[in-house]
Amino acid sequence: MPPLANMELVVSAEAVHGGHVNNVKYLEFLEMARKPWYQYFSTLGFRSFMAHLNVEYKKEAFLGDHLLIHTVIEQVGNTSLVLRHTMKNQNEEYVLQAHATFVAISVETGEKIRVPDELREDIDEKTR
Repeated sequence: MPPLANMELVVSAEAVHGGHVNNVKYLEFLEMARKPWYQYFSTLGFRSFMAHLNVEYKKEAFLGDHLLIHTVIEQVGNTSLVLRHTMKNQNEEYVLQAHATFVAISVETGEKIRVPDELREDIDEKTR
């Protein structure tokens, strides 16, 4: 089954530049939220390569803000999949939305492969 979809964090001083969270730090937050997904993909016998990342910044985050990152698989193609991230602050306001497109890569050969059917089945179960 896919990993838990939520990750919570509190904005620390090292993430703040110019009074608010630096845009690059948000990408680090999203990467942290994806780590359980990478481990899940590994259990299915593949690794992933990010082919595209689209981030839409909605609102600034500040020191001490509590952020919730919700990550789900939005789409599964033949050899790729899209993870959708939403990030909200403690007031339930959207901070950002992002779509990360990954290509499935064979652990053994490093070549592009079909996304495993088991992942498709897990996703179908979650959407029922």
